[in-house]
Amino acid sequence: MMSLQRTKLFPFFIVLVSFTCSLSLAMSSNQLEQFASEEEVFQLFQAWQKEHKREYGNQEEKAKRFQIFQSNLRYINEMNAKRKSPTTQHRLGLNKFADMSPEEFMKTYLKEIEMPYSNLESRKKLQKGDDADCDNLPHSVDWRDKGAVTEVRDQGKCQSHWAFSVTGAIEGINKIVTGNLVSLSVQQVVDCDPASHGCAGGFYFNAFGYVIENGGIDTEAHYPYTAQNGTCKANANKVVSIDNLLVVVGPEEALLCRVSKQPVSVSIDATGLQFYAGGVYGGENCSKNSTKATLVCLIVGYGSVGGEDYWIVKNSWGKDWGEEGYLLIKRNVSDEWPYGVCAINAAPGFPIIKEVASSSAI
Repeated sequence: MMSLQRTKLFPFFIVLVSFTCSLSLAMSSNQLEQFASEEEVFQLFQAWQKEHKREYGNQEEKAKRFQIFQSNLRYINEMNAKRKSPTTQHRLGLNKFADMSPEEFMKTYLKEIEMPYSNLESRKKLQKGDDADCDNLPHSVDWRDKGAVTEVRDQGKCQSHWAFSVTGAIEGINKIVTGNLVSLSVQQVVDCDPASHGCAGGFYFNAFGYVIENGGIDTEAHYPYTAQNGTCKANANKVVSIDNLLVVVGPEEALLCRVSKQPVSVSIDATGLQFYAGGVYGGENCSKNSTKATLVCLIVGYGSVGGEDYWIVKNSWGKDWGEEGYLLIKRNVSDEWPYGVCAINAAPGFPIIKEVASSSAI
């Protein structure tokens, strides 16, 4: 009996070890499909709990979370099985959000953003000139390799993604202009921007405006992140300042040109990205003619793989989501997506410091 039991559990043990060692990197669809019985799925759930230090108040809550976990696992398997290109198309995997229903996830992390300047007519009114030097752009750009991107952080259950995007864009242009990479205070933007709503959400145009009007922003070290609303500190320093906020107006090629020069704040419809684990996301959960946005993030580069062109997007859901905190989203799709995949090109914005002033001012 003991020998039979070991034989039965041995394949599960191998997969479980792989799962435990690299849980946040997402298992392959074949590995996940090996968890066929409810008993094996429950063992997987317990391993997941341990890895993510998840505790529940009572058995009823644990049972509820297990049922959600099972449902999410089925969904992940179904979606991975539909992938047409295992080498490039995005894949899903179990991550720290695996015990949250899609509805809970949307409520906690995604809120539809009011998009000023997102329709074509209003954007045309903002146009005052394009970048003049957009010929012969490099095949790929990654501002991480150039030292202009700080580490991925976790916003927690505070919907402060908009503030992370703003500080990330300012960090990038400050590094490019001054040579110094300084981690800036997300919490100051959350606490102090009067036109936004702190952990209830905000928009990056407003937040950039706050930094400009305030005369600068403090460092993360002096004004640390708390993942909750706080009182604006009067003693905040003004370590890094910006001169203006500009918008990218025009086709996707204009955004490509700007990203070749600096990281750019964008907003996307992040519906369907709860379990994103890697690969190029092609907007399977988005509408092609919509400007709907639920998440503000930061483009930090672009590249191509297997014939697919993509943007490199920095998120604020921690390193245990996506590709170590990053999303690759398909680009070069102007013919099919007038606003870019998942509206990524609907309203890009970027800060300037005097030495790099160009493009279309608000």
